[in-house]
Amino acid sequence: MIIFLRRIPGNTKKHEIIDFINPILKGGLFQKSGHIEQIKILVLKNTQNNILEFHGLVTIDSEQVGKRIIKKLNRKYFKDKPIAVREYYHRTWHNDPRVNMHEQNEELVSKRKSDRRRARLEVVEDVPAQFSSNQNFHRTL
Repeated sequence: MIIFLRRIPGNTKKHEIIDFINPILKGGLFQKSGHIEQIKILVLKNTQNNILEFHGLVTIDSEQVGKRIIKKLNRKYFKDKPIAVREYYHRTWHNDPRVNMHEQNEELVSKRKSDRRRARLEVVEDVPAQFSSNQNFHRTL
């Protein structure tokens, strides 16, 4: 399961994300423990005003542990800022229910007239170097 940490501070290091999630990973007497398989920092740039957004993507080995992390950490403070924690979904045209629809699902077609994704966002590449240094990465370019 991939966990999405929405709008984390721009100067976040990977070890800080690990420290945030680790207490929930350990499990307990009747809870399964898990471990982190991968951490990515996703940086999106709004091309209209050049503001950067930072998001964390954490791959957890167990779906049960991932759901527990989402339940316990959603809306909690991370580096003095409340963040949303939820499951990350890969969206492609293959899993869009509006594609290859039958006539009986016409209400689904009329339900959403346009794409709900925000326009003018692009993924910034080659950013991990800034997250390993001691300098803060500025929010605007």
